[in-house]
Amino acid sequence: MTCIVGIKDKENVLLCSDSGASDNDTIVSMTTPKIWQVSENIICGYAGSGGLGQMIQYMKWPEFTGNDSMKYLRATLAPAIIKTREKMAGKDEEEASLLVGINKGRPELFEIDTSDYSVFPFDYTAIGSGGPIALGSLFSTLGTIVDRAHVAVEAAIEHSPSCKGPASTLLI
Repeated sequence: MTCIVGIKDKENVLLCSDSGASDNDTIVSMTTPKIWQVSENIICGYAGSGGLGQMIQYMKWPEFTGNDSMKYLRATLAPAIIKTREKMAGKDEEEASLLVGINKGRPELFEIDTSDYSVFPFDYTAIGSGGPIALGSLFSTLGTIVDRAHVAVEAAIEHSPSCKGPASTLLI
């Protein structure tokens, strides 16, 4: 279980995550991140299936050379994920949600659902089991995107039994 927060302002896009890995009985802090830098202009994080999330993290991402982020995510990245998933014999029932931050001079934040590869833009959002707690925090707090993201993830860590610290942050 997880909490990944995404937020953007006029200059940057930021992802912040907890470190918890849980099942029905236990929760531990992972030593591998749930958020990572894909390239100079792209950051990503996952919630849901750890296997699928790690496959997406370590696959070869197609280069983003255009200016249409939505088109890149839906028409280039989604098919690349599907192809990699088929090649690695991924289980069809495995699903994950992704937050993708893109900053090519204009910060953008997107959520991708691997059940149908839908892509939605947001100014701020949160995914994972701690997502609703974090989303409420993002709505109700003011300050820098760094401060708001940290408060949101810390709220999920404090109030969700399936989230655990420490928090990690990426900003582009």
